[in-house]
Amino acid sequence: MPKEPVAITTAAIDHSEFMGRELKLHTGQFPNRTLTTRIVAVNGRNLMIDRSGSGGLVDDLINNQEIEVSLSYRGEPVIFKSKIAVPKKGRLIIPLAENVFPQLRRAFERVSIIKDVKLTYFDNVSISSARLNKLKWIETESVNISGGGILVEVPANLGDDYFMILHLELEGIEIPRLLVGRIRHCQLRGTHQFCAGVEFMIKENYREKLPKNLLRNLPASLFDFNDDFRRRIDEFLNRKQRDLE
Repeated sequence: MPKEPVAITTAAIDHSEFMGRELKLHTGQFPNRTLTTRIVAVNGRNLMIDRSGSGGLVDDLINNQEIEVSLSYRGEPVIFKSKIAVPKKGRLIIPLAENVFPQLRRAFERVSIIKDVKLTYFDNVSISSARLNKLKWIETESVNISGGGILVEVPANLGDDYFMILHLELEGIEIPRLLVGRIRHCQLRGTHQFCAGVEFMIKENYREKLPKNLLRNLPASLFDFNDDFRRRIDEFLNRKQRDLE
């Protein structure tokens, strides 16, 4: 069974890791919007954020309102609740909560494995105007893989409104030729290289998780990957991991 998320206490966090990170805000003031901005300074537990994010909407935030904050910490998406301080001048301030929580429950253990991956990526707007056979494919490598998804090197910083089609070959197990995934987080790894955490979409629930206009532009044959394949990959990778130990 998946384990419940374990809280990370503020005392255990290296606050310098947040410097320059992108973060997403959910507020009652803008209930149907995800506001995106960036941390420009860290002072103790206080995160100083850029006012100009999300087309200036961040600068319109009301002082002392409750917010939900999500960002990446050491490659993993985390989430916490806080209250935003909006001074008349200077940077907006978000105090770190006493605890932050992993944003995703990890049902499948990741295995560090480098494999060649071919992929293409797009958002649900660009896929509406581009033919599937005209999409640009790139060749790259995995960082780690699980039955639930993959951490893969990409040449651009992809937001969580992006999706992927991946061709992944694993010797010793047969899986569908192409998999569809959605970006859950992305972080800078090198000077011009990023790592994207991708969740595999499965046949049982992809219609609930993907935008309708995306579904209209992707053939149903791309969604042959199902929960049984996902668990078979998980078992296969864990056997390989045990063989290496």
